[in-house]
Amino acid sequence: MKSSTNITFAFLATVSLGLSLPDASPILNARASICTPIAGGSSSTDDVPSITSAIASCSSGTIVIPSGTTYYLNSVLDFAGCSGCDFQVEGLLKFSSSTSYWSGRTAMINVKNISGLKIRSLTGKGVIDGNGQNAWDLFASDSSYARPTLLYITGGSDITISNLRQKNPPNVFNSVKGGTSNIAFTSLTMDATSKSTNAPKNTDGFDIGASTNVLINNVHVTNDDDCVAFKPGANGVTVTDITCVGSHGLSVGSLGKSSDDTVKNVYVSGATMVNSTKAAGIKTYPSGGSHGQSTVSNVTWTGVVVDGCDYAIQIQSCYGEDASYCAEYPGDADLSGIVFDGFSGTTSGNYGSVTGNLNCGADGTCGVKVSSYTVKALNGGDEVLCANTPSSLGITCTSGASG
Repeated sequence: MKSSTNITFAFLATVSLGLSLPDASPILNARASICTPIAGGSSSTDDVPSITSAIASCSSGTIVIPSGTTYYLNSVLDFAGCSGCDFQVEGLLKFSSSTSYWSGRTAMINVKNISGLKIRSLTGKGVIDGNGQNAWDLFASDSSYARPTLLYITGGSDITISNLRQKNPPNVFNSVKGGTSNIAFTSLTMDATSKSTNAPKNTDGFDIGASTNVLINNVHVTNDDDCVAFKPGANGVTVTDITCVGSHGLSVGSLGKSSDDTVKNVYVSGATMVNSTKAAGIKTYPSGGSHGQSTVSNVTWTGVVVDGCDYAIQIQSCYGEDASYCAEYPGDADLSGIVFDGFSGTTSGNYGSVTGNLNCGADGTCGVKVSSYTVKALNGGDEVLCANTPSSLGITCTSGASG
């Protein structure tokens, strides 16, 4: 039966069978709703109104994007009105490639101050396609072109994104900020693959900003920027079982560009880093000018396999400026409780026998420890360049770190 708002409804109700069931769950005694928005069937029809009507009608129920169906999204999909809704993507959500419509917009999927949301696929076959090729091509010729994030989460709590494929965002895949708490990204495949000679620039897998208790688990990312970026305000982020291909690594920062920034309590375990500019590192702006203070504390990377990365480990205290600037205004970041543990594998050889570059700021603090580090370069070398690092670092250093 089709309603006037183009939503089909299925209602689940309890049926008494005359049997004695112990401790019946309250959910079995409540009527829940399932809404399936009707797809227009053509890229000329925007399916966003149909989906948002479903969210409104099943705000605490389940919204199903069925298998074998493509929904064309020509405008921002906003989850306003969802209160504990379960958004199940078994088919394809395909955003328009219009560079004029998306110009300057923050988000393609907007989740603001929503709690209890699930975006997931039960079958593991659901796809969210940002259709970003046109945006990448335009950005290659016009770097001022402002592109949206595929999934933008700000505020709210108890959010789960799981068992999906995300592909080809115009810009960042997932952004979390605004004091969001208790969010989990699990069992995701994410890929940004260009069909032209223009790279999919700035396609960070995860930008984790002001938030607490964020989990990223069992994720495979192929992209052209940071795999995971721990941004200002991140506090309590756990990353486990992640594979990153072609990225700029698992990166704290950048921090301190124009304000005082803090990242703390980050734990990364079980990462495989393939063909990345670095596997793991920290990026902070130096002192002077309009730059602020950077504070990074209690951050651990452990059990990281390096496969063809340029650097295994890197600390940049002169990010965004050149060497002459930093000679006058040295890095002043406060780093404490920073651990690089259990790194193994082989670097690309791009820096010869050098596998790491740890450039702590001359005017900052460098509470950094390296342990169980067995990374080799292609030529068998194992040099790590250092500057301003403590004697308790844990590895033998070669002077000459920069960046």
